[in-house]
Amino acid sequence: ETTMSTALTIRQQIAPRPGVVYSTDPRSLAFAKGSLFSFPLHSTAYEADAATIRIPAGVKLRLHAVSVDIKELREFVKTSSAHGVCLKFSSEENGEMLAVWTYDKDRSDDVFQTGLGIEVEGPRMVRLAAVVDRGFKKGSALNVNVFGSVRKGDF
Repeated sequence: ETTMSTALTIRQQIAPRPGVVYSTDPRSLAFAKGSLFSFPLHSTAYEADAATIRIPAGVKLRLHAVSVDIKELREFVKTSSAHGVCLKFSSEENGEMLAVWTYDKDRSDDVFQTGLGIEVEGPRMVRLAAVVDRGFKKGSALNVNVFGSVRKGDF
């Protein structure tokens, strides 16, 4: 059994689209059991650009917190017509992207949220996305930072 087959992997790429200046190279990381999970999700107007997380058997992903960088956020709000960003999650059992946390520039007090309490045990594929308003075509990128831990599974 190789270390990579027991590692949790996450990958995200923003696809090039006509009229949208923003696309990216793939971003991917691997996390072994016992490691802190941290990943900067690229914000996107398209749920199809969600990051895919592969959780192998015997491994559990726990998502604890989410944050945005205040300087990045100010620049993003200034250069785009977007009002904020929404962290969304979907699983194999429910493919619909459901909102976990929303940052709204006019309503949110904090640029972070702790205590998310999402736990997923492998083998599973789940998706995470940082979705901004449809109006987002240009402007500076915004990362949504997701934190958690990669643990030994219970089963």
